[in-house]
Amino acid sequence: MDDDVELHRLRERVYGAEGATATPDMIERLAELEERARRSAVPVTVAAPAPVGALDPTRPSSPVGPRADPSTASDVFASTLGTSTPDGDADRTRATIPDAASSPPRRLLRIIATVVGALVVLGIGIAIGASTAPTVAATPDPAAAALPELTFPQTVEDVISAEILRDSGIDAGSTRYIATVSDFRIYLAQPDDGDGRCIVTFTSTDNRPWSAGCASGAQEGAAIFGVDESLTVAIGDPDGSDVTGIPIRLSPSVTAYVAQ
Repeated sequence: MDDDVELHRLRERVYGAEGATATPDMIERLAELEERARRSAVPVTVAAPAPVGALDPTRPSSPVGPRADPSTASDVFASTLGTSTPDGDADRTRATIPDAASSPPRRLLRIIATVVGALVVLGIGIAIGASTAPTVAATPDPAAAALPELTFPQTVEDVISAEILRDSGIDAGSTRYIATVSDFRIYLAQPDDGDGRCIVTFTSTDNRPWSAGCASGAQEGAAIFGVDESLTVAIGDPDGSDVTGIPIRLSPSVTAYVAQ
């Protein structure tokens, strides 16, 4: 890409409305092209040499010719000062002063680079802070801790009609389907007040309500529910002498006991 075209595009990117999106590499490249453009634009002039002896007070005056008129000599001296600069000071001064209109000062470039770098660091700091911010643990629900099955959202398979449970004292929103054993669909639930544990059963062949029962939250140990003469369901782990039959673990909280 031509340097002039690249310089023009970088100036629009850094000094324009999109300056905040310029990268440090773009700013550094712009400074390099600006410096190169300033060096190529400075004219190089060579001072004309002063006449020999014109400014040298130690050189003897020529004995040949008429004596110079003091007024004429002063005019010549003034003219010489106007056309000759000792040691080329004026030319060096002109060559080292950059054209302020051609490009913004380098201090502005440094400020822009600092702002861009600060934005990058700020973004990284925000990302790190978000990833390391401590999270506040939710207060555990005692009922959910005792019955982990209730921590999962209720699905269509879990729902029992509120009309069926209207007079049972069981919270219709708490029912969770557990399993089907011996032609009975078994549901785990809680009372309306949330204090206790319940088992609801339906017959699987004709989908008919069969039984529903709850144990108070104050009851210690396992809650045992007799479904029929061959099936018993327990919430928790009962003692071996409390229930007979072949145990079948249905979920973390529910065990079925099938008579032999």
